[in-house]
Amino acid sequence: MFRALCFFCLAVGFVLLDGSSTEAKTNETHETHLRCDSNNPKRGVRMGVIADNSSRVGREQIVAIQMASKHYRFLNSCHSVELLLVTSPDNSAHATAAEVEAMFGTLTREEVSSIFELHKASMNIAIMSLRSASLVPPQTNPIQTSSFIQMGNDITHQLQCIAAIVGKFQWQRVTALYEQRNNDFTTNLAILKLLSDSLRDANSEIENHIAFSLSDPKLLIEEKLMNLSSNSNRVFILVQSSMELATLLFKKATKLNMMTNGYVWIVADEMANLLDSLDSSVFHNLQGVIGCKINYGERRRSFKKFKTQFRRDYLSEFPEEEGQGEPSIFALRAYDAYWAIASTMDKLQGNEWAQKVVESKFEGVSGVVSFKNGILSQLPIFQIINVVGKSYREIAYWSPEFGFCDKLPQQTRAGNVTIDSWGLVVWPGNGRRVPRGWDFRYGKKVLKLGVPTTATFLDMVHVNYNHTDGAPPHIAGYSISVFKAVAHNLPYFLPYELVPYNGTYDSLMQKVEKKEFDGAIGDFGIVAHRLQYVEFSEPYLENAVVMIVKEKPLEWTQLWLFMKAFNAQMWLIMLSMHIFVSSVIWLIEREHNDALRGFGNMLWFSVSVLFYAHGEPIKSGLARLVLGPWLFAILIITSSFTASLSSMMTITMSKPPVYDIESLKLKNATVGCTQNSIVMRFLSQASIPPENVKQLPSVDLFPIALETGEIQAALLTAPHARIFLAKYCKGLTKLTLFNLVGMGFAFPKGSPLTLDISLSIAELIERREMPDFEATLLSTFNCSNHKSLDGGSGLGPGPFAGLFLFSGVIASIAVLFTATHLALMKLRWIQNPFSTKNPFSAKNPFSTKTHFPNWFAFKHSSSSILQPMK
Repeated sequence: MFRALCFFCLAVGFVLLDGSSTEAKTNETHETHLRCDSNNPKRGVRMGVIADNSSRVGREQIVAIQMASKHYRFLNSCHSVELLLVTSPDNSAHATAAEVEAMFGTLTREEVSSIFELHKASMNIAIMSLRSASLVPPQTNPIQTSSFIQMGNDITHQLQCIAAIVGKFQWQRVTALYEQRNNDFTTNLAILKLLSDSLRDANSEIENHIAFSLSDPKLLIEEKLMNLSSNSNRVFILVQSSMELATLLFKKATKLNMMTNGYVWIVADEMANLLDSLDSSVFHNLQGVIGCKINYGERRRSFKKFKTQFRRDYLSEFPEEEGQGEPSIFALRAYDAYWAIASTMDKLQGNEWAQKVVESKFEGVSGVVSFKNGILSQLPIFQIINVVGKSYREIAYWSPEFGFCDKLPQQTRAGNVTIDSWGLVVWPGNGRRVPRGWDFRYGKKVLKLGVPTTATFLDMVHVNYNHTDGAPPHIAGYSISVFKAVAHNLPYFLPYELVPYNGTYDSLMQKVEKKEFDGAIGDFGIVAHRLQYVEFSEPYLENAVVMIVKEKPLEWTQLWLFMKAFNAQMWLIMLSMHIFVSSVIWLIEREHNDALRGFGNMLWFSVSVLFYAHGEPIKSGLARLVLGPWLFAILIITSSFTASLSSMMTITMSKPPVYDIESLKLKNATVGCTQNSIVMRFLSQASIPPENVKQLPSVDLFPIALETGEIQAALLTAPHARIFLAKYCKGLTKLTLFNLVGMGFAFPKGSPLTLDISLSIAELIERREMPDFEATLLSTFNCSNHKSLDGGSGLGPGPFAGLFLFSGVIASIAVLFTATHLALMKLRWIQNPFSTKNPFSAKNPFSTKTHFPNWFAFKHSSSSILQPMK
């Protein structure tokens, strides 16, 4: 019986202790708060609670503070707290501050500043703002050191989380929506500025922002949403909004088909934290919404107990919201805010306690409660949620310290994860593919794309104004053809207008940066200094800096080009060795080989053996032993000669006077380029003196300038150089100095069109459907037609002129010798026809032994060369 009684007493004690603290015990509260006795009698304290009971957040805060006040009474507190509830939508903060010693409410810093200015005595009261996220006060703010405390995290963390989502999906422009509340104008501007800064770090920007209010007529809200739907941007961020306005917005958005495929909706924690309290019917209008919800440890035992009692008290206070009694972070922080003030009052006496609330630190139902700079110091962890069906599911976590994580940062320190680790995300319209983020089909305006009228090469970009009055200019060229093909290849219709621009290429880039144009189309070289203003698509043409110079033919060296295959030493050794080997074989064979008797036969054998065409048999084994190695040597030497001569002939038979920039500088050469060309910057970087750079107004002047020596080299970009050489191919050659990124189209930084245009260019190149540069431009010029007709540049007679000359001279001498000999024979026969045989008789061929050396003897006796005279 005694044991049962003890057990019953302990159980009652635990219940009382559990109910009084709900595990929101301070580290010091129960040990150090003042006990009430005759020396410390209880005193009455009035606390003001300013909340809008027409809003879900206000109702939760009222119930939570009442719960905290009731729980705190179980402790032997030295204060008797009286709650002064102000539930009017028009919060009377000024009047309340004059009547209380502590105050709770969703107050902004501006509102508190005005209270302190009007009521100086109010600076001694503790004011606790219950906003979920707060602006960090400036260091010089006078109310930073006062008793004003914000029971919320730095709003920058929430905005960074939203920007991280935008950056992960690479949406480059967003539209920000927010609720315009009383006295919130300055706060909203500050929040938009912070959001813009966070988005900039994610390579994105706010394209448009618009305010809504519950006081707006519903038709006005619909009109604002319709204006947004007519823009091309499809990423909407609901930065600040009550649950009541948010549900109305999504209802109207569903009605206007703004919750369909292609749209993206992201809600901040003010809306995301209340999803648990929404009726299931409301989720019909929220399908596919992404939200950032503060994680507060829903599995903790303290939260579960708080949740049970809160649900009971809330439904008892507001029975009309049956089934919607789940507490949010707003209820948890309101509960902890009361405990922070009440426990501080119990620990300190006098009026200084109001300034000491900021030093509180304890484990509350919302987590660890501590303050720094007047706001919660604990870094928040956000759950990234996706509304699907009649609820939502968690797809990732985000924290300022770790970024995206697939688990809570306390459970894993794996660092950032990719989008794939999120799993499947359901987008509005039940879409599975990541939305593009914009759609130009529904844009209000046609894209205005600038086209330069100052192009040097009209084959690339040409603006023709030679039309009747009122007619638009005709814009053509290779670059224009490429863009039209790229735009046609996009998976959607792109409305655009090509607008001529009379100015330099760089000034057009600056116009695009200022968004006077939506882009620029032309033969723009992608260079570093232009990337300061715009971003470029993927290059549609390769590019480089090319130097064009006049050819310097090797006229007399070309005549004996084949002699250059070996040097003089090689020729001398080879000739000497060949004569030596031939002589050795002749000495061995001449005694017993009739075919090699005589000096002439020896010479003929020496020549024919070079080509393996010798018909004379080698009878001596010793001679064959000498000839074998030499034939192998001849094989190797002739093969090497052929390879060396081939390589020399495949190299151009011209020698440019300069080879690179250093050659230009050493020769102090004058360089020509077109006006306003990008190569001017490279020449300046290469330290070419300005007086050595001549800008010519037309490329047609380059051939004359090169011919006359006015310039020694012309510098052009590679595509322009190809066009130039296709027109003027005679006597000119080119050298590539260094490569550039390429040529592309320019768009404003952050333009969503850049990625799609780049993707379309890549697709056309891979499918080989890009307009061919050679076929489109170069085939129309004379040089290209000439090459196509004669089969291109082949070897001319120049390299073989020495051989032709040598063979011709030998043949001419032989003909001359033969003609002279015949003339003498004829004269002798005329003078004495009976003393000699008729030299023209078919039966009496010339006697080789009498008149000719043996090696010139004829091997046939056909009809006479000359008919005998009658």
